[in-house]
Amino acid sequence: GRMAALAAGGAVVPLLAACSGGATASPTAAPATGTPGPESPSPSVEPTPVPTPEAELYVYNYADYIGEETIPLFEEKYGVKVTYDFFDTYETMTAKISTGNSGYDVTFATGVDVPGFLARGLVQPLDHSLIPNLVNLGAEWQDPAYDPGNAHSVPYMWWTTGFGYDTERIAEDLTSWAALWDERWKGKMAMLDDYRETFAVALIRLGYSVNTTSDAELDEALALLEQQRPLLRKYTADDISDLASGNVWLSHAWGADVSQVSTELETVKYVIPAEGGIRGSDAMVILANAPHPVAANLFINHMLDAEVSAANTNYIYYMGPNEAAKAYIDPAILEDPTLNPDRAAIDKLQELLDLGPDLQKYQERWTKLRAGA
Repeated sequence: GRMAALAAGGAVVPLLAACSGGATASPTAAPATGTPGPESPSPSVEPTPVPTPEAELYVYNYADYIGEETIPLFEEKYGVKVTYDFFDTYETMTAKISTGNSGYDVTFATGVDVPGFLARGLVQPLDHSLIPNLVNLGAEWQDPAYDPGNAHSVPYMWWTTGFGYDTERIAEDLTSWAALWDERWKGKMAMLDDYRETFAVALIRLGYSVNTTSDAELDEALALLEQQRPLLRKYTADDISDLASGNVWLSHAWGADVSQVSTELETVKYVIPAEGGIRGSDAMVILANAPHPVAANLFINHMLDAEVSAANTNYIYYMGPNEAAKAYIDPAILEDPTLNPDRAAIDKLQELLDLGPDLQKYQERWTKLRAGA
């Protein structure tokens, strides 16, 4: 829970980077091609100034999904007071911003949801002149299918979804999603409190696309999840704490979350099941009625700074799309297949797509499943 390079004049990118300040790497910035000829227009007496940011910024994100110093560094650099609020589930966030007057400037959307947010008028175009650090994105992230040219969003982090388990509690070598239906661990298992991710597991087990809109296939998936429900301790919004505390022994989980747990509890292992799993990404967006748009664009640029991006990854254990950041990322993270899987593992993964009105089919069945929990 992604190809053309950004079109930017060779002289424009260095100028903007200089205006932005900070330790910005620009690996894809084109070198100057020569001195303008005599017929070229004369340069301005002074460069176009970067607009002054507003005094405040309101950011809405998951808890523990950013580096410890990221916000203080931004506040110090721009003199902007940041209010940083958390949401517990993705549904909470989407409900909040759907009002159109949430008061937030920046939030973090699943990349595949960006087109839907745009269609509903929930996000505004980015001001690329304030985000020169876009050059730091890896080539595969510079023109994502869900938002060509990153016109309305910027990729933040990407992930895989599988399961984690405590090998001290469960001595077997688990390799299949079927483990989450094993009655031997009744009351010690959890599924993510995320309807697309949870239905995806059932659909993968049944051999169907995780983006199916077939009522018959979704009904089969619901039936399989209803069989599982009595075996679960919970649908978790905090897979990290549940695994770390021993509250559950086996949990549907995001890979980076399991890696966080395993740094403290080495017996916890992450698995991308043999049947496959999910790959997804989050993107930063500026809400349509953001009260502080200049500060919001500058915040996104700050998040794309190579060292800031690396610090986020080193703290939260999620891999980002920032190619320039790799020079500063802990080598142990880069070499960890849980966090940075090889091509063979990635080829087994599916991405959750924007289903438009058909998403209601999932929501209705999720409501029915949870009503019986």
